[in-house]
Amino acid sequence: TTSDRMERFTEPLMREYGVRMIVGKGGLRESSANAFQEFGGVYLAIIGGTAALETTWIDQIEDVDLDDLNPESLWKFKINQFGPLLVAMDSHGGSIYQEVKSEVASNKAAVLKSLGIV
Repeated sequence: TTSDRMERFTEPLMREYGVRMIVGKGGLRESSANAFQEFGGVYLAIIGGTAALETTWIDQIEDVDLDDLNPESLWKFKINQFGPLLVAMDSHGGSIYQEVKSEVASNKAAVLKSLGIV
């Protein structure tokens, strides 16, 4: 599943639990981007389908909170060589998802114009 289904929890997790880094796939919305700016956080994109590999990076599970959320629970790990990850959204308002969306819109407009459609 994508991180988007957890969107509504980003700001409360950062405010109430001190979370400053979220790892996932698919990106988050503008409200999360605003929370990253307010609290100094980042969203790190990871490749989908690699969970079996990712679990080998965990040296120790230190704590689990909100465990009724199952895989979306809050996990505190000790990890070794976690990554590579891509900083996809940062604490300065940068978002690779927004950059790609803007680039695609620009390219689409140019192509449509060159074809005489617009």
